[in-house]
Amino acid sequence: MAKHHWLPVVLALLATAPPSAMAADPDTVADARCVAVGIRAAETPDSRQKSTGLLMALYFIGRLDGRDPKLDLEALLSEQLAKMTAADFETEGTRCGNYLGSKGAEITRVGQDLLKQLGAK
Repeated sequence: MAKHHWLPVVLALLATAPPSAMAADPDTVADARCVAVGIRAAETPDSRQKSTGLLMALYFIGRLDGRDPKLDLEALLSEQLAKMTAADFETEGTRCGNYLGSKGAEITRVGQDLLKQLGAK
C-alpha cells in the first residue's frame, strides 16, 4: 500500500487558498494535471522521482497561483484526479516533465549568462 506523505501537505496548503470559481481554461486544467502528476510522483519510494515530483507540483502550483490567486485548486485537482486514467498520468507525465525540463534548462542558461556578466564587471 502506497504511503501518501506529501499529499496531506499539499492538501493543507490548498486548504488555505481562497476559493474561486472553477476555471475551465485549458492552460489551467493542463497545469492542474501537472500538479496531480507531481503529487503522484512524490508518493513513490524512488528518491529521485519523489524529488522531481515535488518540484513539479510546486512549480505548477506557482503557475496556477500566478494565473489566478483565488483559484479553488483543491476542487480543480479533485476534478482532474477523478478523470485521469493511468494512460493520462503517463501522457501528462511526459508533457509536464518535458516542460519542466525545458524551463530548468532555461533557468540554467540564464544563470550562466548572469554569472558571465557579473564576472565581466
